[in-house]
Amino acid sequence: MIPETAGATVLVLGDINADLSFIVPSFPNEGGDISAQRLRWHSGGTGLNSAIAFSRLGAQVALLGRIGDDPAAEVVQATARKAGLDLRWVQTDSEVATGLCGVIVSPGGQRTFVSFRGANLRYHGEALPTHLLDTCDLLFLCAHALLEGSQQCAALQLAQLAFERALPVALDLCLPAIQQAREVVFAMLPQLWLLTMNEDELRALLPGMSLQQALDRLLQCGVAHVVIKRGAQGCSIADGRVRLDVLPPVVKVVDTNGCGDAFAAAYAWACLRGAEVRECATLANTMGALTATRSGAADAIPTRAELAMRLTYGLHYLLAPVASGS
Repeated sequence: MIPETAGATVLVLGDINADLSFIVPSFPNEGGDISAQRLRWHSGGTGLNSAIAFSRLGAQVALLGRIGDDPAAEVVQATARKAGLDLRWVQTDSEVATGLCGVIVSPGGQRTFVSFRGANLRYHGEALPTHLLDTCDLLFLCAHALLEGSQQCAALQLAQLAFERALPVALDLCLPAIQQAREVVFAMLPQLWLLTMNEDELRALLPGMSLQQALDRLLQCGVAHVVIKRGAQGCSIADGRVRLDVLPPVVKVVDTNGCGDAFAAAYAWACLRGAEVRECATLANTMGALTATRSGAADAIPTRAELAMRLTYGLHYLLAPVASGS
């Protein structure tokens, strides 16, 4: 827990969910009744995943979001506390349940999702002390927060306040935000220090454009850094000086859930620390790849020790904790 006198280096706003996975011998027919072979509780949601990734890298992190007053909330809070997140600004909703994602895993590894965003939608920013924006180094927004409700209003308000303070704002995009809040996303582009997304999201955001044309367009819209997550192909990066493709390490993939969240947080953290573009990409690729080597989302994100074993010594400075305001 961050002391009362300390500010958080990174503010993360996004969904906080519990994931309930059923491992089944076959996918059920509609109206069917089958017995699961295993049942697993995991913590997840883009906000929680990203916040834990920042924390594992050495950041002090305040998580902004809303949960219910229910057993699922206990699951996510236990994970967040174990990671050392500042939870003072996580709101509790007495009427709506914590966000929950039900996952049915069939024998071939195929995952079928049933998601309930729940209390996430009712997050509001009215009570957020502005001193958090005055003392932190980065506002990191997960794009699900742009979809609807008071959560969207809070995200836009925070982004505007951060922009007015010249505080870096990073947005990790998602497909639903492009589909449901396209105009909101485009309006935010000039405020963004960093924009991350995957290839499917890029095609949906700027259909008909090549990768290079899309990168040019986003930079022209005012984004300082654009990073495209490309899975086994690593990432493509563009800023005002550099265009670069960087391959990831080779790993045995078990579960890709949460990999994009871990990647985006790692890239933002390295960029914030003043790393060169290739160093940022290497840290982010490694963070995402190692997350894919185990099941789960928030619980699968690697520790600093695990990252250090895969990174060259010259990149270990990116794993050292930094005092707030540095």
